[in-house]
Amino acid sequence: MTRDDSHEEPGAAARSAGISVTVTLLTTEHYNLQSLRAATIGEANGRASIFLGGVSAGLIAIGFHGTSGGRSPGTTTFDVLVLSCLSFLGVVTFVRCVELAIDDWQYYRRIDALRQRYAMLAPEVEELIALSIEAEQSATMLTPGRRAFQMMLTVAGSIGVVTGVLCGADVGVLAYGLHASFVTALVIGAAVGLFITAACDRFQRARWSGAITA
Repeated sequence: MTRDDSHEEPGAAARSAGISVTVTLLTTEHYNLQSLRAATIGEANGRASIFLGGVSAGLIAIGFHGTSGGRSPGTTTFDVLVLSCLSFLGVVTFVRCVELAIDDWQYYRRIDALRQRYAMLAPEVEELIALSIEAEQSATMLTPGRRAFQMMLTVAGSIGVVTGVLCGADVGVLAYGLHASFVTALVIGAAVGLFITAACDRFQRARWSGAITA
């Protein structure tokens, strides 16, 4: 009996040590992935704040300048320059926020894979992990009939809408400055704004579709 125990104990100790090393590696990777997720969320929020702050400051500047300049070439030039800069900032912010959202989702998938590994090492927590994953996957903000607008609720989706409005306003102001009627400039600006908004939505859906199928 003593001889058998002496043969079994080294093997059991080795397995225990192997499990301990594996758990350490998994928890370290889990922590790193959580840190990366926090970094993506922080960058997205920071970029959105900078963009919206720029929009606010730009519109205030246009408001002050417009009350004194009237419909003049100088006023049109100033307004177009400000709106063009804001539109550019909106486009690059939108694209980057889409990338950050996809990165965050990919980090989540890797964390989910680690959870499955935890369940293999400790079967007693498998049910708890399954319940938490199911609750996360079932969390939606819109009903199935309105799910088509789900992208609008993201940071990138909201920035895409604001960018579309800015681009439309930019083109509308330019048309009005080139002596188009107010109604004509309004129609042109609205058409461009809708086009840019739809293009942003299509771009975001295409990037997500490519990331999911990859």
